[in-house]
Amino acid sequence: MRHWPLTALQLTTAELVLRLPSDGELDSLAQVAADGVVPDGAVYFPQPWASAPPAERARSVLQNHWWARGDWTSENWRLLLAVFRDGQVIGQQNLSARDFATTGEARTGFWLGRRFQGQGFGTQMRAAALALAFDGLGAARVTSTAFADNAASRAVSRKFGYRPNGVHRIAVDGHPHDVHEEVIEAADWQRYTNVVPVEITGLPTCIDCFC
Repeated sequence: MRHWPLTALQLTTAELVLRLPSDGELDSLAQVAADGVVPDGAVYFPQPWASAPPAERARSVLQNHWWARGDWTSENWRLLLAVFRDGQVIGQQNLSARDFATTGEARTGFWLGRRFQGQGFGTQMRAAALALAFDGLGAARVTSTAFADNAASRAVSRKFGYRPNGVHRIAVDGHPHDVHEEVIEAADWQRYTNVVPVEITGLPTCIDCFC
């Protein structure tokens, strides 16, 4: 897409492809969310979209992608990548930053459809995001946050040597929840860069979008 060069960006692991979705693929991603993301009663996100009724979950995914694209600037960006396995959409990997050119800091986030969880895909998704951040964009550090009971997300961080970076408490639907932040520095990433090999293509055409 000539006037939205981010569509050329693609991250590839052994089993997964991460890229911006087409409109039809975005609709499929919304359906994955509608089919279920978190266990009943679980709260894993600051905005309780994942525990909303199915139709609301799907609409939230659509609107979040549209908003991220429409609000994008090189000073404040949110890259929302659809994750594909054998051509099927299975989830979403995020990489975002504010004032990245100055701070060198980015954040990751992700979700998988429930039927795709527990198969190691989250590890490959995080590796792809870290490779883009550190190897592609030259980040100095990347943070990740996870609710206290989101064991899967915290386990992925441990695989890449993240360090604890504090706990803060937030309110979701009127209830308090502890959120753990963890951080990985560029020097730490060098020890884990080969855990999951990642191929990055299309970045030169859109590098100006990030800084």
